[in-house]
Amino acid sequence: MAKLPKSIVIEGRRYPTWALSAKAQKQLVNLGLVDAHIAELHQRLAQHQVARNHYQMLLASALPDPQRQPLVSESPRYFWQSVSKEWAQKHWPIRMATFRLSDFESTNHYRQDDRILCYVKGHGVVGWGVVEVDTHSTKRHLVWQVGVPTLDAALPAKTLKEFSLRHPSRSSQALPLTADIEGLLSMLATKAA
Repeated sequence: MAKLPKSIVIEGRRYPTWALSAKAQKQLVNLGLVDAHIAELHQRLAQHQVARNHYQMLLASALPDPQRQPLVSESPRYFWQSVSKEWAQKHWPIRMATFRLSDFESTNHYRQDDRILCYVKGHGVVGWGVVEVDTHSTKRHLVWQVGVPTLDAALPAKTLKEFSLRHPSRSSQALPLTADIEGLLSMLATKAA
């Protein structure tokens, strides 16, 4: 049996432990064990609270500054880019892996990691690429990912309906978020193979 104190105070009255019955002494031991466990739990809780405060501080420092707008969205943006038949006939089949966007870009709204789907009027979707911004200047390049082998192999406008899309009505425009862009890119990759 654990060592007992000389006396205990219960409900404001002091009892000498030698005068307690065996049953009362056993309950006193149980009470001591529970009190020790509670003290240990308080100590562990204090340690966990210190760790929680530390992680909360790290989380706060990792969050973006609410005063600053994010430069790049989390998910890529997709755009149509209409190119002229003349440009397409001059560059097809694609031999270069990278194009300057200024070769056919009508606006400067593209940013790093945007996806550009090239569309040639009268043919359809001919390929797509990813925008890269030169770190030493503001020049943007289109890194070609997939392109059909010939202009006649383009995905025609009539197939776009399958992907909840329509052919572009402007030289550059965003694709709707509801479109099945992954399905379109998959079909384009099949045509390009």
